[in-house]
Amino acid sequence: MSPLAKIKQSPLHGKGVFATQNISEGEVIVQSHMVLIHVNENLPELLATLQFPWTDEYDAICLSDVGSFFNHSGQPNAMIIKRDFTNQIQTFAAKTAIAKGDEITIYYNDAFEKYIND
Repeated sequence: MSPLAKIKQSPLHGKGVFATQNISEGEVIVQSHMVLIHVNENLPELLATLQFPWTDEYDAICLSDVGSFFNHSGQPNAMIIKRDFTNQIQTFAAKTAIAKGDEITIYYNDAFEKYIND
């Protein structure tokens, strides 16, 4: 479990990820292991909302830590900095400084790929 973040109820939507201490810009928040799901897989809505684009054939869901619980923001304070396709690990880092207690958000709507820095 990441010492920098925890999951709790969010005022934005359902559950979210919150900083447990101040996080510096560029600091790695968490590395999450991913499980691949075929893009044609018809998942229940609860699971489908946790998917990340991965390849043309597969989406992925974070299996470990807080990775699938980041809420969306048009002005996110975190981002995906690396996707390790061989080991199926996705790394999230602070895009800006994040204060203890703040919700950590990423961008994941249309044009998701341009918000990944890998």
